Amino acid sequence: MEPECKMIGKYILPAVRASVAELMKSTYGWRQEDIADGLGVVQVAVSKYLNEKYSSDVMKIRNYIIKNGLGKEIARSLSEGRSSSEIHAEIDRLCASLASSKVL
Repeated sequence: MEPECKMIGKYILPAVRASVAELMKSTYGWRQEDIADGLGVVQVAVSKYLNEKYSSDVMKIRNYIIKNGLGKEIARSLSEGRSSSEIHAEIDRLCASLASSKVL
């Protein structure tokens, strides 16, 4: 079994970002560049998230996040213009929660 921090970085964090990127695009109509700025990633990463260019493990976690509405609060916070430290704290909490739930 992989260490938790590696699992978060390799699977969970990309899945969280992918689900939030999808919400920002579909719900709030944000452009890829704006989503990238909000999430603190490059636009190319957002393009990959929106075009589902990631592993099946990331897809599984992303689907779980979307099915359970777990990324909605992060997307709402982004749309409201909350600070990047608040956004990253929310992302950290969700990643930790998913890691402890053994979703993967």
